[in-house]
This record gives sequence, structure tokens and C-alpha cells, in this order.
Amino acid sequence: MKPAKLLVVAALAVLVLLTFSAAATAQGDAKVVLTVGVTNNIGSFNPLVGVEVPDYEFWNLQYATLTDKAAEDFATIPGLAESWEGSEDGKTYTYTLREGLLWSDGEPLTADDIVFTVNRGREEEWLNHSSTVQNLTARAIDERTVEIKSSVPDPKLPTMDVYILPEHVWGKLDADAITKYAGRDGVGSGPFTLTEFQRGQFWRLAANENFWGGRPEVDEVVFRLFNNKDAMVAALRQGEVDAIHDVPNQSFASVESTEGIVALSGQQGGFDEIALNGGRPESHRFDGISNGHPALSDIEFRKAIQHAIDKETIIDRVLVGLGTPATTISPSANPSWIPEIPVEEQFTFDLAKANEILDAAGYEDTNGNGIREMPGGGDDINLVYTVRSESQVAAPVAEFVSGWLEEVGIGTTLKPMNDTTLIEVIGKGEYDLFHWGWTPFVDPDPMLSYFVCDQLSSDPENPTDYYNDASWCDPQYDADYKAQNVELDPAKRQEIVHRMLRRMYDSATYAVLYYEGDQQAYRTDRFEGWLRQPAETGPVLFSNSSPTYVNLTSIGGGPSSGDEGGTSTAAIVAIVAVAIAGAGLIFYFVRRRSTAEERE
Repeated sequence: MKPAKLLVVAALAVLVLLTFSAAATAQGDAKVVLTVGVTNNIGSFNPLVGVEVPDYEFWNLQYATLTDKAAEDFATIPGLAESWEGSEDGKTYTYTLREGLLWSDGEPLTADDIVFTVNRGREEEWLNHSSTVQNLTARAIDERTVEIKSSVPDPKLPTMDVYILPEHVWGKLDADAITKYAGRDGVGSGPFTLTEFQRGQFWRLAANENFWGGRPEVDEVVFRLFNNKDAMVAALRQGEVDAIHDVPNQSFASVESTEGIVALSGQQGGFDEIALNGGRPESHRFDGISNGHPALSDIEFRKAIQHAIDKETIIDRVLVGLGTPATTISPSANPSWIPEIPVEEQFTFDLAKANEILDAAGYEDTNGNGIREMPGGGDDINLVYTVRSESQVAAPVAEFVSGWLEEVGIGTTLKPMNDTTLIEVIGKGEYDLFHWGWTPFVDPDPMLSYFVCDQLSSDPENPTDYYNDASWCDPQYDADYKAQNVELDPAKRQEIVHRMLRRMYDSATYAVLYYEGDQQAYRTDRFEGWLRQPAETGPVLFSNSSPTYVNLTSIGGGPSSGDEGGTSTAAIVAIVAVAIAGAGLIFYFVRRRSTAEERE
């Protein structure tokens, strides 16, 4: 081989090596970003007051809890606490924290943070903590040991799944300021913490270097907001996002059949309802809080509305069969908490019966225009039906329901509204009907607590300080709630809960339409380790404790760096291919020249 050939071969080797080196460096420097598509905007970063599903997903990632829940079956497992011991009477538990716990800003996480969260949550009745801590008192024994004592038997202990807050941040706020705090400080103890929020566009979280479970492999999690669900599905297909939540029912089968995408319907007790504003007792009617159309205060009128709703048609036509007709609310991810109601005692779809009830109650159409008036005469009955603009199903359901109501002589006016506005409208009582839904926790107590009298809105100046959106409460329900809250016998407790839910059902103030899973989908070319909670039947995202995020590992496919740039595996392959092709061309021209030289 001539010297010229040696130089060329050496140059080619250097070129290829440099190309691989540059590509490897780019790959090593790229952030691993998980992008999740959503259509429901986050309501609040403050875990004291938010109520929407995206809020809870954010809190699950930023704030760890004293005890955690197993992905497989929701079993209570260690969280911030590595162990605990209970007293003989079951009222006192002593938790030992993990050694060396730190907040994401480097400040020590100690027993004082648990004491702060439990005691102030109880004293100030924090909305999202109250049902768990209302009977608890916490005391720090030392930096790593905290004693939690209940004043009553508590069937939930030793589970302590309230979000623990950093006292050095939240402790500076008084009782009024703490509920109005934006909560965007980014200080947490969970696997990811907030780094950026662009209203109406996205919110971004970064891996917490101080997370007790070890730094996640995913560097960032971005929740990207879409105004259109079809656009969100298209983004998943095109690889712009890695997973999406709330797949449109009409698109689910198509997404499910797409190669490289897994679609699932995760069951965790979710349900949708139409709430009727009229069940408040006189003792809980307040100045400045409306009580809906007067007809809704009549239980017979509400029963007629219930009989005028065809749940089977809604499931078939709107949900494309992806749901189950419902009776009562579902208070838990475990369906055994739902009472069985004999068919003959249910509000089954029956327009003739609805008309019969209205006729007997004195609601007549005296002017023959097809709409009934109040007993004794007056204006036509026309109900304001607020329709969530952020829901894929609210509008078509409203069209069906308003049509059925018109068939029995009840008029409606549909009023589209975004979720943020609707929350305040419900708090002020400025509605007659609305359609929304809930996803319960594992223990039924939180969901049950939402419908006690104390959870009704009472201050028009603070219209988001409530949970009871049924605008209904009942003294016997409240008494039973307190009874189940201290009943340690599981069978007896379930019997009490069944009685409570039946009582609420019979009030006809909450028309629970269907039980529905969470329609989700994710790509299989970028990450592995997706966890369903509970195993086999639950969702992979937006679950009770959101275990997927810390379990994901990158498999190198697709652009894993989101909008931050970076080089993917595919890009590296392309770079190397170009380099090799370039090398081939050089070798080709050198070979032609050498052949000519040889001829000379």
C-alpha cells in the first residue's frame, strides 16, 4: 500500500471515530424528558385547596407522604417513614423517618415538618388534609421520630397519605395567606419538583436530586396542555408526546390498534354525575349563596329528572360503550363499597313515570307550550344547565339530557363554562344543573367527607372553599360519617357506608350517570416500566400515588429531550450513516485515482 493510501485510510478512521464520539457526547448530554399530553389545565399547585385531577398528579410528584401505596394493590408501604409501631389500642403510632431526608432545596426534612403539616392541617381545617388529620395530633420525639395520636379509633391508621409540606416555606404563611398561596416555589420531597409554568401551555418538573428513593432516570416531566383532544392524539401518533391522558372515546379503538402505542382504560372508581342544585336544608342556606330554581327544592321534581335520564344511551352513544351504568357515587377504587340497590328501587329511565310524578306534584303546562310551570302557576320552568367546555362528553350528554327533559316538560338553557369558572359558580350556587366527575381515593373516608354539611360552601367571598358540590347534606348522613370514621370492624364499617350512600341516592340530588375508566395511551419506543395502579386494571398515570414516573427507564427511541434540543438515537444513526457515506465517496474517488495511477 502506498503512503497516500495509508493517509486516506487513517483520515477515514479518524472521521468515523470523531463522528461516533460526537454522537455519543450528544446522546450523553441530552435530557431524558417525559412529555404527557393533557386537556385539563392544572387548577392549583397548592395542595391545601386544589380539587382537580391534574392538581393531584402534580402533588403526587412534588410532595412525598409519610406512608406510600403499593402499585400492585394500594397496600400501605414505607414512604418518608421507613417503619412504624402502633399502640395496643390502635390510637397511637410512632413513625421513624428515613435517615438523611432532605427537601429539594437542601434543607433537612425532619419530624418537625410532619408535626407542622398534621397539627396546622387539623387546626385550620385544610380542605385536602382535614378528613385524614381531623382527629390527629402529632409530636416530634426527635428529628427522625414522630408520634401521631388519634383522639378516636381510626380505621385508616397507620396509613398517613397527606402531602407533607416544608415548614420553612409554608410556615411563614398565616391561616388566611396559606390557602391563597400559589404554591409554585418548587420545594418538595417527591421525585420531581416544579421548575416552570406557562399558563395555558405547559408545566415542567425536574428530577429531585434529594428524593429519598434515589434520583429518577427521567430528568424532566412536562405536562403539555392541548385545547383539542384530536390534536393531542395526533401528537402522540407523531411522537411529539410520550403519553396522553383522557383519550377521546371516539378515538380509543383506533389508538388501541396503532402499532407502537398501548391504549388502556384504567379502572380506579371514577364516575360522572349530574348535580341538581336544590338539596340544601334550610339550616345551611346562606345569604349570597343561591339555591337554584325553586322547583329543585322539591324532591319529587328531582326524582322526575332522575327518571328522565337514559344512562344506557349516554354510554352507548357518547362513551362508545366505555362505561357502566351507575347508581350511587363510588367512594373508593374498590367497588365493594358501592351498595347494591334493587332494580325496582332505582331511578331507571322511564319518561312515562317522570311525567306521572310531575303531574301528581302539580307541575302543569297551563298554556300548552310544552313547558311546565310551578304548582299554582307562574313562569315556565327553565333550568340553567352549565356545560364544561373542557370536557369531551359534557356537551353531547347535555344535548341528550336537555332533550329528555323537554319531553317531560322541563326547559333548559345550556351555558358553556370552563372549569375554573364553574368551581366558583358552584360555590356561589349560581346554577341548576352541571355535569362533572370524581376519582376517589382508596379509603372511602375522603370521598364520604365531601358531602357532609360542613363541606357546603358558605361564603360568597370565598367561593372555592368547599367540597360538597351536591348542594345537599343530611344530619343522618353526617352522623353515619362520624360512625364509619371510627369503626374498626371492616364489615360493620362497610354496612354504615352502604347506608350513607343509599341515603344520598334516595335524595335524588346527585344523578350518577356511569362508572368509567381513565382512557390513556403511551408510546412503547421511548420508555419502559409503565405501572398500572392497581396492577392489571388501573391506569398508568393520574393514579392514587402515581408510581410510574420513578419506574420509567429510557430505551433511547425518539426525541427524548422535549423542546430542550439534544440528539436522539435515530439522529445518531443518521449522523453516522452520513459519515460512512461520506467516507465511502472519498474512498471511491481515491480508488479511481489510484487505479489511474497504476495504469500510468
